[in-house]
Amino acid sequence: MRPILRQLLILMSAVLMIQNVCADEIRLIVRGDDLGMTQGSIAGFEKGFEQGVLTSASIQVPAPWFEAAAELAKQHPEWCFGVHLTLIGEWRGYRWRPVLPWGLLKSMVDEDGFLFRYPEELAERRPQIEEIEAELNAQAAVAIKKGIRVDYLDIHYVSPSLIPGLDAVLGRLAAKYRVPVSGRLGERRAAGIYMAPPAQKTAIAVKMLEDLKPGLWLWVAHIGVQSPEQDALVHTKPEDVFPDGVGKHRAAELSAIVSEEVKAIIQKRGIRLVSYRDLR
Repeated sequence: MRPILRQLLILMSAVLMIQNVCADEIRLIVRGDDLGMTQGSIAGFEKGFEQGVLTSASIQVPAPWFEAAAELAKQHPEWCFGVHLTLIGEWRGYRWRPVLPWGLLKSMVDEDGFLFRYPEELAERRPQIEEIEAELNAQAAVAIKKGIRVDYLDIHYVSPSLIPGLDAVLGRLAAKYRVPVSGRLGERRAAGIYMAPPAQKTAIAVKMLEDLKPGLWLWVAHIGVQSPEQDALVHTKPEDVFPDGVGKHRAAELSAIVSEEVKAIIQKRGIRLVSYRDLR
């Protein structure tokens, strides 16, 4: 057998072996959303990375604690951060404005310049996609300017299908900044524990991990520490209000992320934790 042909056959065999190994492997991205939303989010994400299974963190640039989130990202270049592109500020009495001057974005803010409070409210105003693209581009640019190594993009609260043209905007931004969009790398969405009762979140997370099949999975988490600030958060949209309170839910989700039970099932099943930086 000719040496080149032999080497080619060896290479093909190796590729097939790797594919078979990957096909049998469970890979899991644990993405935390809303970093910078509150001071409690800063403390929660730091604990999630250092003591838990958190692998990626999505930063909200228009949020009041963005500067602290950016500082955390600079202090930990080994952690994976993305931009949680934000068109909605959903909290009662806790309103946010866009990064760009709101006078330039009149179709996507209310009469006082605040972001709309839930996706349907934004969609009803038929926002101009050019304004949305300008604002989301500015959010990514500010994150980079502040020294954050941006490894991916994702969108906060709004389904891209709700706003005509938004899906294409995400694609253009991903190409511009040479990063992936979360959810577009073949990830399957794990059930998560967002709506689970606080006392049951850890147990439900363990069951979720026990049921994962081979492949690439995405667990979207919303974490923080319980505090008066976090406890004061209430969704504007009635059907999204948590009877137990946002602070209690996010603290319980953080407890699941750092729990020994969750770590044990990940180790037992040989689940490989990965970040979006790894996938790049």
